[in-house]
Amino acid sequence: MIRSYLKQTMIRTADMLGVDRFFRYINRKKLLVVMYHGVTRTNYTPPVWTQLPLKSFRNQMEFLRSHYLPIALQDVTAAIRGERSLPERAVLVTFDDGLSNNYSCAFPVLQRLGIPATIFLTVGMIGSQKLLWFDELLFLLQKAMTQEIIPELDNPEAELLFQKRQLWQTYQLTVEGLKRAGAAERAGVMERLRAEIPLDHIELLGDFGMLSWPEIRSMQRSGLIEFGVHTATHRILTELADDEWYDEIIAPRTTLEKELKNKVTSFCFPNGRPGSDFSAAHLTALRNSGYSCSFTTENALFDCSAGDHMSISRVPAGNDGTSDPAYFALNASGALHLAKEWLHLGSGSTATTLTGAEP
Repeated sequence: MIRSYLKQTMIRTADMLGVDRFFRYINRKKLLVVMYHGVTRTNYTPPVWTQLPLKSFRNQMEFLRSHYLPIALQDVTAAIRGERSLPERAVLVTFDDGLSNNYSCAFPVLQRLGIPATIFLTVGMIGSQKLLWFDELLFLLQKAMTQEIIPELDNPEAELLFQKRQLWQTYQLTVEGLKRAGAAERAGVMERLRAEIPLDHIELLGDFGMLSWPEIRSMQRSGLIEFGVHTATHRILTELADDEWYDEIIAPRTTLEKELKNKVTSFCFPNGRPGSDFSAAHLTALRNSGYSCSFTTENALFDCSAGDHMSISRVPAGNDGTSDPAYFALNASGALHLAKEWLHLGSGSTATTLTGAEP
């Protein structure tokens, strides 16, 4: 409690002092890429990090339009090719996964404000009635807790947390374990949970379902929205065997180009943490597969003149402290990244985010 209060006090003090304005100036030549997932009109309990309330999203878009210059993905790729330079205080808005409410909630805001954006699609799931497994897992656990069902999670610590009715802690431990368990074991656990727990996933499709091809084409015709690849089925790259690379990385790009009748050269890493989710070898493999840039979940601004375009960092904005207006402004300016580097150098240990939350 004290630590949280101190963090909030630091954020508020920096905000009152105008620290974000100072860092926006000194970082004006760096690219700000903001990472979103879903935008919702629904008030979920407990809050779902990937589903940003519509009002918060609208406020953030108005802030970005006031203090930055929104650009399109094609501007970034043109800069990579050396055809043009990016303007100062450039910002690129991105969405991961390809969730249905990108069209129903986020797109009207972007249209009204004239802000371009890029959506990285889980291409193999477009137009399906399926949920991404990690979203489905949360609601299965929530349903089980409501109906007094004790699920088998193959994780004694997670099962103990569940029995203590600590839903979010149970979910966090289970989802992180399943991300590293391998496709076969993960599928087995999810199939067992579906058999144990009755869940009507149809009612969740409005926020957690996938975009359809007609919706994608409609956004493309607007001239505001571009699309990239987020694999076929949201597999983390360090999990892929060599013979799975084509199906998850190359084939979805071919499908997307065919559907959009447009060249696609951008990729976004699922989970996206350097080292644990992808390696330097994956960056080379992506280049060799025809991609010119790829995006991570590393929380930092990106230096287009010096950074590796196959590892573009992004600033997260979710339904937690990352979307607090003062925190968002400071994080977007690059101030918090520098503060975390200072804390790391000063303490000799890895500094956590000032909100205590990770995407």
